[in-house]
Amino acid sequence: MAVELPLFPLNAVLFPHMRMPLHIFEERYRTMLRDCREAGTTFGIVAIRDGLEVGGPAVPHAVGTLAQIHGIEDLPDGRCNLDIEGASRFRVITFSLRHAYLTGTIRYLQDAETPLDDAALLAARVSNAFTQYTQTMRTLGVDIDAALLPDEPERLSYVVAAALRVENARRQELLEIDSTALRLRRILELLRREALLLHEMSKADEGKRRAAALN
Repeated sequence: MAVELPLFPLNAVLFPHMRMPLHIFEERYRTMLRDCREAGTTFGIVAIRDGLEVGGPAVPHAVGTLAQIHGIEDLPDGRCNLDIEGASRFRVITFSLRHAYLTGTIRYLQDAETPLDDAALLAARVSNAFTQYTQTMRTLGVDIDAALLPDEPERLSYVVAAALRVENARRQELLEIDSTALRLRRILELLRREALLLHEMSKADEGKRRAAALN
């Protein structure tokens, strides 16, 4: 069933099960949050495909994530800080500007079912590849916490997707995949790509260090 949902365009992708802090300061989003609080509802996060995050128009992607509000800190000047967590994914059928803020008529999305054995095998491969990825990143001075990877394949796919240091276009691509198995396979492809890039970066750094030592 299609429902209307307030939308918050961001230069970021919110994945299900992932937490995100938000700072609300623009008047249109203060109005949006006030309307949500009065109605006892929430809003959706959509990544910006083209345009500005602050002070101007933005063209968002059609697939986003419902924001579950865990905490609100009201500030004296009307601004506020939010602690949100990604809930269900959705697709926007139509956008509307009839309010002070963007809204959309949306349809909630669910992942296609994956055989448990296939999902478990893919999850194990992703966990191993991601652990190696984080270890390589640490050698380059970037610390990514991989200590608490979940076993459940769908949740794992979102945790790893959120932690990957890739561009927003790749994150959005992962969010839009409607199958846990396909999302895990795409993550494996990205991890292999990143492994090659990181290997080249490590070799370049080593070459620079050797050149500096000779000088």
